[in-house]
Amino acid sequence: MKKLACYFNGKFTTVDKVNIKPYDIGFLRGYGVFDVMRTQNKKTFLLDEHWKRFSNSAKELNLSVPIKKEAYEKIVQKLLTLNNFPKATIRTVLTGGPSANGFQRIEKNETFLILIEKFHALPDEVFRLGASAMTYQFDRDYPHAKITNYVAAIKNQGLKEKNKHLEIIYLKNGLAIEASTSNFFIVKNNKLITEKNGILLGITRNIVIKLAKKHGFQVEERSLSEKELFTADEIFLTATNKDIVPIVKIDKQKIGTGKPGKVTQAIMEIFQDFSNNY
Repeated sequence: MKKLACYFNGKFTTVDKVNIKPYDIGFLRGYGVFDVMRTQNKKTFLLDEHWKRFSNSAKELNLSVPIKKEAYEKIVQKLLTLNNFPKATIRTVLTGGPSANGFQRIEKNETFLILIEKFHALPDEVFRLGASAMTYQFDRDYPHAKITNYVAAIKNQGLKEKNKHLEIIYLKNGLAIEASTSNFFIVKNNKLITEKNGILLGITRNIVIKLAKKHGFQVEERSLSEKELFTADEIFLTATNKDIVPIVKIDKQKIGTGKPGKVTQAIMEIFQDFSNNY
């Protein structure tokens, strides 16, 4: 079996040779940030946007990214060549690094890792027929940063899979916030509505807003109530590894007609065209 090439703390190596220190506070305390990007047409897709968000996430936790954007681009391109997947996922991780006491961080001692994986697309039927989601009462820490703490999502993974849900939508104080690995939009009276405060502003989310406005759709960024979620005409997810996914059921309740709606289908086509011509 081919050993996957990666970049670890300043060197090109293979995944089996990566050595995370036992007292790394990313390992011991979950103190770290990450980003997930993919390729499209043999190129990194929306790299500028991903790099900016990754850098901002690092700043949120007072972490120093050890390389500049130009170096990052070259490293990623070399890893893509070495691993040679038709379509790839690029996972970039930055943790607080090894600590003398397992708690106090040492400046400029971060652990930095870039992984390349084969991209696994969702089944076609998910886009054609739509998917279901479950709800869960939860409020993420440091929502503006893409931190490595996914305890709530992982804890509920078994329940999600048992009930054949694709995603978990987080609720808080009567509001519908974001999904565990996605952003979401509701459609009401042909208007797109999505939360903008207290969430991770996803790359695909931001592109969808720009594209939708360009094509004449009304887009409103504001708080969404739990009631609005369940009474929406349509709902769709946005994410780097999902693109646009129609949600036709939440918990046990049908959304709209129970089928992907016309607005969602239009947004899917617009985004697909954008991706194909990127």
